[in-house]
Amino acid sequence: MAVYAVITFHTTHFALKAKKVLEKSGIPFETIPVPREFSSDCGFCSKIPWEHKEQTEKLLRDNDVEFDQIYRWERDEAKEKKKTFEFV
Repeated sequence: MAVYAVITFHTTHFALKAKKVLEKSGIPFETIPVPREFSSDCGFCSKIPWEHKEQTEKLLRDNDVEFDQIYRWERDEAKEKKKTFEFV
């Protein structure tokens, strides 16, 4: 099971600013649409491995990136892979 920190933002401006800051930091991340399990004013969020949560939170605060919430998101990616179908 993979565990991620999902960071939501109030505005797209801060989601894009976070992307720029995280790209420079070398912390692994993805900018993704906000999963339906969470609520956000902005449609984008940052997904990072849970073990980088504290480092990322400090980095965003130090760079004046305002964020809404940080959620813990557990995913069983093996179960969620798309099934393949054969057309007959």
